Amino acid sequence: MHRVICDECGKSCEVPFKPTSSKPIYCSNCFKKDGKDGKVDNSKAFKEIHEKLDKIMEALNIE
Repeated sequence: MHRVICDECGKSCEVPFKPTSSKPIYCSNCFKKDGKDGKVDNSKAFKEIHEKLDKIMEALNIE
């Protein structure tokens, strides 16, 4: 763990990676507050892939 200062709130915190000067560092509270929790909604992409696979299977006569 590496002790750092949060770029958002200025509080001291620890992060599990070696920080670089090119990217901002956030404490866990600021990271979650700004919507940076890593959760991504892939439902639209999965729907598009599913539709494309259906067309491919239809073209190949696969049921």
